[in-house]
Amino acid sequence: MDEFKQEFRFEDGVMHVLLAGKFPMERMRKKENLFRPLIVACQEQNCRKALVDARELEAEFDTTALFRAGVDASDLNRYGLRVALLAREEMISLFFDDVIRNRAAQVQVFTDVGAEGAWLNAAASADIGADI
Repeated sequence: MDEFKQEFRFEDGVMHVLLAGKFPMERMRKKENLFRPLIVACQEQNCRKALVDARELEAEFDTTALFRAGVDASDLNRYGLRVALLAREEMISLFFDDVIRNRAAQVQVFTDVGAEGAWLNAAASADIGADI
């Protein structure tokens, strides 16, 4: 299995993140938010939108880990972040979706490349209208 890597690239107001390799499960034992590297990267660039491509990620999340990931994802609201997660079909978890939806997280999971961009851009349009 490939070693875990995460790469960040800021482009056109969006933080692009590539996650690949085997997710280090020891991160689940830490209290720090699983999305902390994303939070820091977005704060450094003063951005509010992110696209996380996890299609090359290998993760063996049980129910407890999925719950934790969903709760941590909902915490992104405190930072004003809207995050599109791009995943493989077999990675989709209805439980994770329920957790983020029940906590009103501005996080959406996609399997179709391109759909995530429209969702992120829809948020920008709504934000512009809110300022009027």
